Amino acid sequence: MKQAATMVKRRLRPEPSLTSGRYYFLSFMRHLALLCIACTTSISFADTTYLGLYLQGKKIGYSSYQTSPTTLNGKSVLKCESKTVVDAGLMGSEMSVTIDSATWTSRSGSPLKMTFDTQSGGRSEKVKASFAKNSVILDIENGGIKTHRTLPVPVGVQVVDDPLTLFLGKHLPNGTSRTFLVLDPMTASLMKNRVQFLGPKGTEIKGKRITADLIRIVDPRATTEVYVNQKGDILRVNAPMGITMLPVSRRIALTRDQRYQPSTDLSLSTSLKANKEIDSPDELTKLTLNIVCDTISDVPSDGFQTSTKSPHGWKISIHPPRLGGNKGRTILEAGAAKPTWVQPSLNMPSESPGFKQLAKQIVGARKDVESAAIAIQSYVYLNMKPNAGIGVLRDATEVLASKEGVCRDYATLTVTLLRSAGIPARLASGLVNWDGTFYYHAWAEAWDGTRWLGIDSTTDRPQISAAHVKLSDGNVETAFSFSFLEKAKIEVLEARKD
Repeated sequence: MKQAATMVKRRLRPEPSLTSGRYYFLSFMRHLALLCIACTTSISFADTTYLGLYLQGKKIGYSSYQTSPTTLNGKSVLKCESKTVVDAGLMGSEMSVTIDSATWTSRSGSPLKMTFDTQSGGRSEKVKASFAKNSVILDIENGGIKTHRTLPVPVGVQVVDDPLTLFLGKHLPNGTSRTFLVLDPMTASLMKNRVQFLGPKGTEIKGKRITADLIRIVDPRATTEVYVNQKGDILRVNAPMGITMLPVSRRIALTRDQRYQPSTDLSLSTSLKANKEIDSPDELTKLTLNIVCDTISDVPSDGFQTSTKSPHGWKISIHPPRLGGNKGRTILEAGAAKPTWVQPSLNMPSESPGFKQLAKQIVGARKDVESAAIAIQSYVYLNMKPNAGIGVLRDATEVLASKEGVCRDYATLTVTLLRSAGIPARLASGLVNWDGTFYYHAWAEAWDGTRWLGIDSTTDRPQISAAHVKLSDGNVETAFSFSFLEKAKIEVLEARKD
């Protein structure tokens, strides 16, 4: 086992400049935990119920839940308390995430109040949500930084906590579907979901074939399949990333084995193998791919890449703008052209005096966007160090204080410093290639007056390579909410190095 773990480490760490490069999917682990919560709430009153989380036959955690009647503001309500624990390998290291949540709902299932407490790698994020008629009020504490936000709820759209309550106990024809909104506390946003009742379907549980009602929950980021019996008890959940959830006893659920196991290394299980290896991907100037995947609804198409929809996926040609061509564009001119992308946003307090002072020190007398952005990239790369054990989306203030994290932390800090320097900037996320294998990744983009320039602070190379496939961009709410490429096939059509 030790030898196998070493082999995985060597495979995933080809050179120091990329050691932090493929951590994007950690935020998706947070999404998985939220799916666990949504799929395990129940209107029945019983003892604590446990579901084991399995990857390739190995238990990597559990989700527990209990629902009971209580009162809130003098009214009779239901309260569901849930805990999700994930222990798995990541880049040859151990990684653990724990999420404790509580939800208060009306008897009809409408959420009234929710709390989330996420702990990972010594970091924490706490979210309290209060639901009004046309809005959701959020109070977020991230690494000691407090944020208050109000999310509008569109008229006529239902917000639910547990999508199963829309179907359980009801006699509905097969194919019935409902559209609703769920709160994603990670990105402080409301996500539109669709739940479908597909009726009796065959599945396998512990080696036995059974028939159970299948309920499919379609989230913009992934699809989850839930098998329930006539009583509404969960029998099996097929979650994203090949993770399966099965009912287990309390003893089995709480038995934790934190020793690293290559078979449960999430960086391997979520990676996508291309049809052929690419020589020196960090030097690519153009890369054209055909990605066969039914789950991708949209892919960015801009000056960084050209994306064309195909019958079963997307043809994507990545051609990052080359550095050295726009020295005449000043920071002042770029900021005036796109003032929205200079403003602070969730987890990126670019108006902070501390960040403004640091950005000024880094940029110095530089006036053009390109050289200033490269200086900021170099600062982040030289001062940050990778830590694969952090599974909490963090505020840039805490990232700067600790000077360690995963690729999304590098990107968050980079964008915050760029904006503090007056440079329009946004987050970008998607995939990065190494030797023919693609891993989830995040980086930054800076507007130089005419183009969005890719800035990857996990590497010391100023010029971003065409090995970066962008699936989403923007602030936290959009950049970290793209579709998970479940069972995707990637064909390399062209790989060019000038």
